[in-house]
Amino acid sequence: MGHSSVDLVCFGELLWDNLPSGKVAGGAPFNIVNRATALGLKAEVIASVGDDPLGAELTALVASKGNSTKYIQQHPTLQTSVVNIAVGDNGEPHYDIVYPVAWDDIKIDASIISLVKSASSFVYSSLGLRDERSREVLFQLLAFAQLKICDINLRDGHYTKETILRMIKQADILRANETELDMISSWLGLDHLDRKEQMQSLAERYNYKMVITTLGGEGAVCFIDDRWHVQPVFKIEVKDTVGAGDAFLASFIYSYLHQQPIEQCMKFACAVGSLTASKDGGTPSISESEIETMINS
Repeated sequence: MGHSSVDLVCFGELLWDNLPSGKVAGGAPFNIVNRATALGLKAEVIASVGDDPLGAELTALVASKGNSTKYIQQHPTLQTSVVNIAVGDNGEPHYDIVYPVAWDDIKIDASIISLVKSASSFVYSSLGLRDERSREVLFQLLAFAQLKICDINLRDGHYTKETILRMIKQADILRANETELDMISSWLGLDHLDRKEQMQSLAERYNYKMVITTLGGEGAVCFIDDRWHVQPVFKIEVKDTVGAGDAFLASFIYSYLHQQPIEQCMKFACAVGSLTASKDGGTPSISESEIETMINS
């Protein structure tokens, strides 16, 4: 892959996650870009922060982790996003997400269009589309994207059925967790089918290159070229699952863009996702040797 063009672009939320342990930079698009950058991809996040101290601090932190901040806009009136996260007994996070915030009003311009045109892959998820302003910008940008990856990433109270069905229709690759797969299947009258049949049915209906379902403690399954790839989970002690799905997706894209066989992509992605869940927060540092050790375990 040439280093002049961008490998991966993510669109949407950039925020402070207020965890019990303190505040960390978060939002699925940032988590994905941060992991992709750490793996060596050239990645950009299209987002917006407020013209406020929290926004300046957030942008500085994103940069300090080695990420580009070139396409992080500064909104003149809307505040920087803060999300309060409580972690349940099982490590599952509960989110309290403020509305409206800066990333609800991401602006489109020529530089962003040319960024999306030049990128090998483009990732979008549902939270960044909860406001009509950012939503319409995203759907304009999809027209220019080469490989469109829809990562559903539902947050209760921050999506509509109409938006979800519109966003999954546009994708080349769909990633969902079990809950999201169940929900979409029930909307489309596929709830009588088993999980694999649902994935296959979605792939045929929307002409996807592939469908990936992450199954939490059960690993993940991918449907591509009429074949199934099931990747069991790696055994770990879960700290919190914040950002584990994002780390999985970033690592999958990294392997996929390097034209690794799907089995390798799945194994690598599950290893990095598991390591993320074994540490605090959505963007922990993970070394190559840790990943290797886990893959070989």
